[in-house]
Amino acid sequence: MNRYLVGGRVLKTVLAVTLAIFIAQYFELPRVILAAIVALLTVQRTFYHSLLQSLAKLGSVLLGGILGTAFSFAFGVAPLGYGLATLAAIYICLQLRWQEHIVLTTVTAITIIFSTNDMVLTYSIGQIFTAMVGAVCALAVNFLFTPNHGKEVLQKIKQAEESLREAVDFIMREMLEPGCDDAEYKKLIDELDQCIESGLETGKLLQEEQRFIINRETTSDRYHQTFQVFRSQLKRLAEMHQLARRMPVKVPHAAPLVQLFRMAQTMQRRRLEGSNTHYEVVERLVEKLEQSFEEMELPRSREEFVSRASLFHLLQEIKRYHRRIQQLPAGVLAK
Repeated sequence: MNRYLVGGRVLKTVLAVTLAIFIAQYFELPRVILAAIVALLTVQRTFYHSLLQSLAKLGSVLLGGILGTAFSFAFGVAPLGYGLATLAAIYICLQLRWQEHIVLTTVTAITIIFSTNDMVLTYSIGQIFTAMVGAVCALAVNFLFTPNHGKEVLQKIKQAEESLREAVDFIMREMLEPGCDDAEYKKLIDELDQCIESGLETGKLLQEEQRFIINRETTSDRYHQTFQVFRSQLKRLAEMHQLARRMPVKVPHAAPLVQLFRMAQTMQRRRLEGSNTHYEVVERLVEKLEQSFEEMELPRSREEFVSRASLFHLLQEIKRYHRRIQQLPAGVLAK
């Protein structure tokens, strides 16, 4: 049996609906249920998205109010008036690309015609104010109880970076001791991939919250760039793992590459923490290693040849991995 947990958005929705109904009843606004419906549909995961939804819902209620008032004056409560109001509501919403607001617009128009109120215009204005109460309540609740998506994204970055370092450790072990069991590595990579995708999704929510910041780079932009680099590094690690798995025998030339890889691993962490990094040291080491491969004696066996060839390709991938680190936003995890 599945268990469904009550999350923050559910609690925000309950609070917004309760508050909207209370205010609508207190001021004796017409059709209190409309305030509840608008509040229910307006509460979203971010304040920005909630603002867009509130404007859309108010627009649909306003359109429904105009159509209901117009067709009520023209046809009264005749069935033809209901049909034409429905047709007009659907057509206009489709032209405005408001497909998801067709129902609310149509129901508002029909309700105003059905009210049989002599003061149709007054009733229509009351409907709009009622809807506004629901929207304002939802916006207020969403603003006051917005979750800290920035903290969640930072936690995902830390988790992803730690998993990347674990994957690097596994590949280094594979280089030094060919033939290791890679079941643990595959599980680690799957979890890392899910962590990166989850971080990108949470980053989108943070980006929505920071849409009002238009004059500078936002933290969400830096977080998004970080996860993009992590994603490309993950693909590179997958290639390096395949190269390490192709090594049939242990060769002494693997130790310097492991040292290089460990230095790149340290650079990655220091870059995210905003510490000083010495990229030129790694670049000089890469040049020496490339030169050493050129000066090596011929391999003595086919297995040694395959292992050395894999190591040479690993050297190129490590170099690309290191240079990609330099594209990480500096100081993302700075205290």
